[in-house]
Order: sequence, then C-alpha cells, then structure tokens
Amino acid sequence: MANRDKSFTINIIPHDATGNRKEWIVSGRKLVVFRILAVLILVAVAGSVAVLSVGTAEFTRTARLRETNRLLADSLSASRELNLRLDEVEQELQEIRNTRAVIENLATAGVSGDYPE
Repeated sequence: MANRDKSFTINIIPHDATGNRKEWIVSGRKLVVFRILAVLILVAVAGSVAVLSVGTAEFTRTARLRETNRLLADSLSASRELNLRLDEVEQELQEIRNTRAVIENLATAGVSGDYPE
C-alpha cells in the first residue's frame, strides 16, 4: 500500500470565472493546529448548547414561578378584600350591640319594680 497523504486542500473559486482562485494546502503542523482548533470549536458549540438548554429550563421554571407568584398575589388581594369586609361587618355588629344596649337600658329604665296586676 502506498503512503496516504494526510493533508487536505481548501479551494475558493469565485462565481464568475474572472476572479482569482485561491488554494490553501493544510498539512503538517498546520493540520495539527487545524484539528485542535476544530476540536475546541466543537467543544465550545457543545458547551453553548448545554448552557442554552439549562438556560431554557431555568426560563420555563422562572415562568412557572412567576405564574404561581401572580396567583398568590391575586389570592392575597382577595383575602385582604374579604378581611376588610369582615372588619366592616364587625363594626356594624358592634354598632347594633351598642344600639341594643341603649334600647335595653331605656326599656328597663322606664319599668318600675311594681307592676299592677
């Protein structure tokens, strides 16, 4: 078997045939550097994909938490409104109790201990 050439060639040919054709032959040390750069770029792309997938998961988790927070805020505002209504009802009941006490005092003040039978 013949020794196989481990280099490769990069050709850049313009669309129109009038432009200059460029050719680079990558071999030896350049090939090693190219392979190292290719591996580093692949690792960087894989890392970016991993970061994006984790970031997307965090974003959806944050969206769920935001929705839960909104529901809790709505529930809290409804509870505060009910609490205000209960306070108003308690005030009215206290006024009724006070009025009843006044009426009972008036009723008992007008009655003497001696009843004609």
